[in-house]
Amino acid sequence: MLGAILGLGLALLALYLVRAIRTYYSLSHFGGHWVAGWSRLWLLRTQGSGEMNKRFTEVNRKYGSTARIAPGMLITSDAPHSYQTNMKAELFRRMSAVRSPFTRGRWYAALKLHPDRDNITSYVDEHKHAAIRTRMAPGYSGKENVHLEADVDEQLLKFLNLVSSKYVAQPEQDIFRTVDLSQITSYFTLDVISKVAFGQTFGFLDNDEDPFGYLANLAQMLPAIIVFGVYTELTNIMKLPAVKAALPKSSDKRGLGRVMGFARDRVQERFGPKAIRHQDMLDAFIKRGLTQEELESETLTQITAGSDSTASALRMTLHFISTSPPILERLLAEARAGIEEGKISRPIIQDAEARQLPYLQACIKEGLRIYPPVTGLMAKMVPEGGAMLDVDGVEKFAPGRTQIGWNSWGMMHDPVVFGADAEIYRLSGGWLGMRARRSAGGWRG
Repeated sequence: MLGAILGLGLALLALYLVRAIRTYYSLSHFGGHWVAGWSRLWLLRTQGSGEMNKRFTEVNRKYGSTARIAPGMLITSDAPHSYQTNMKAELFRRMSAVRSPFTRGRWYAALKLHPDRDNITSYVDEHKHAAIRTRMAPGYSGKENVHLEADVDEQLLKFLNLVSSKYVAQPEQDIFRTVDLSQITSYFTLDVISKVAFGQTFGFLDNDEDPFGYLANLAQMLPAIIVFGVYTELTNIMKLPAVKAALPKSSDKRGLGRVMGFARDRVQERFGPKAIRHQDMLDAFIKRGLTQEELESETLTQITAGSDSTASALRMTLHFISTSPPILERLLAEARAGIEEGKISRPIIQDAEARQLPYLQACIKEGLRIYPPVTGLMAKMVPEGGAMLDVDGVEKFAPGRTQIGWNSWGMMHDPVVFGADAEIYRLSGGWLGMRARRSAGGWRG
């Protein structure tokens, strides 16, 4: 009996080694850290390092525009290198094209926030993803929410009132204050999303605090989210009764579970004989046939995914503008001129007006470039039969089912695209700089 068990163990070990060796050599012609060819531990350590963006960019610059980061997984920073000519489709554009043979990779399964239900981001099946995306597109476009801009303005006024009443220094009275911009921008985006999505805010801005302990709880869960993102097969254990019991639940009084309960309650109000109706995103989704169960999962995704990325974009763009005096002064000059000419509404500029301010738009786009708020791998999967990939002028074969993630930081900091000063928040270099210089009369910030 012992001999049989030992024999089975040796057979399984041999099978594992054969599979590992085969996987290693299938991508051995792609550069990368040597550990990445044999284990996902390098990827796990990188994603939990706090400097994932820099490490992935170092890999692409050292080993090639498409390089290996784990067994069966590549990462690419191969973006279009010219907006003036019709070049061949670079890898990122090729993977993202309409009707591309590259499909959503297994990585997306890690974005499943509810143990029993997928959401618009976690679907791996292309047909299911396309179907729900079609149904949800009108709601996300905002065309059916006539109060969209007014709802955002209401929260922005709350945000500004909070800053002016609690955090503005008064040097003449020897009152000096500091503000955690990172925290209050998160409060702002969470209240905006809840108001826009289902007509009621969480109340973060009202009391300048996290009423649910949500942000602290999310930070505690981050290590688990990182592990699931690397070992996507672990998402299956969420279905186990013991694991389910440990996950956040809508009946919880604090943290993510409390937010889940808040979202569930708002969804339930829209169904039944006494259903509440509002012209908002939730109503648009219901009109397109989303069920109550689907909406509970989707609203949770809106809150967790949408708030953090939006807050990151806001806080980093504000940081770079406010710490670049020439850029700040040029932006303020454009705003003052717009006010004097009657082109800017008060107290809040309208979206249509803001879109007509070229320097403001350039500042926003440069903020999104210098600090891309979405850093997930968004891995696509090579079609069955494999594909030839151009890696810095060399054709390399990637076998079918290989996952290819995108390096957003590497793409947006590519000196070939954005110039030698690509690491600097500066309205010059690359296509954005060209647009900014044209619109700003040749001024360089």
